[in-house]
Amino acid sequence: MKTEIINRERFFECGYALLEESIPTEILNRFRSIADEIEAKALEYYRRGDTLSGACVIEDSVGPRLMRFDDLHFHYTEDLNRLLATPVFLKLIKELCGPTAIILQADILYKHQHPHPVVKWHQGAPNDPNHAYLNIGIYLDDSDLNDGCLRYVPATHTELQDIESIERDYGWNPPNVVQVPAKTGNVMVQEMMVLHSSEPKRSPGARRTIYVEVRPYAATLEDGKQDEHWIELRRLWMGEILKNDTEGVFTDKEKAFFGENTSLSTHELMKEITEHRCPPIPAVYNYKSTEGPDYPIPADLEAY
Repeated sequence: MKTEIINRERFFECGYALLEESIPTEILNRFRSIADEIEAKALEYYRRGDTLSGACVIEDSVGPRLMRFDDLHFHYTEDLNRLLATPVFLKLIKELCGPTAIILQADILYKHQHPHPVVKWHQGAPNDPNHAYLNIGIYLDDSDLNDGCLRYVPATHTELQDIESIERDYGWNPPNVVQVPAKTGNVMVQEMMVLHSSEPKRSPGARRTIYVEVRPYAATLEDGKQDEHWIELRRLWMGEILKNDTEGVFTDKEKAFFGENTSLSTHELMKEITEHRCPPIPAVYNYKSTEGPDYPIPADLEAY
């Protein structure tokens, strides 16, 4: 009987995987409504010359569009903690990061129909490949083949790649590239450093994806990119999340590692996480304006 939610060996070989299990419909629909609500509020604030906290609105040639919304933990605490405590999510992070996994960040990204910024080839935060550092995408909308779904180059997550040469020589289609379409409710997990991209979205509307960063507690400490207080706050946050672990994915002994948060209310903890910031580890791009075959904008879309 299969008990694992992911083939660990295959995942650590390729650097990415699309899970067979999906997010429960009730929670998924709640976040689809949240994403709608955020977008409407962000654009309303923008039109009156203000900024909604957490929102990044950009001016596309067709008008203002919401590109991302950060810090879901502060703005939608209860909903997010329920999402992160779903069995599919907890099993995933426990299998890949172990029983001391902590959540670093959770945001929503909005990808709109072209014309809109593409996601060029890049690798996420450089880190020690001997420890898992995950970026987990939870799809609130379909991501179709040849419509800006994620592209991966398997087995590129253990060292930095020559992204400039890849862009110049191959554009969107380097050797071994794989497109990975996904359906609403699907969960995509990738090693932070795997080479990936997303070409222009051709279909109307926005594609919304929640992205969650996860690392083992000890590996985050050892890396030293964030201070100890920043990491401790996330250990306490994980304890709050696990209060919703009704199926016992984490044992009582494992939950004890995250301790009891007795000094701060949940709201105070989320506020402290939001206010005590450390710079994120920057992703690795080719920051030159390199062009390649049909890259970055395919020829049939250049007139738009």
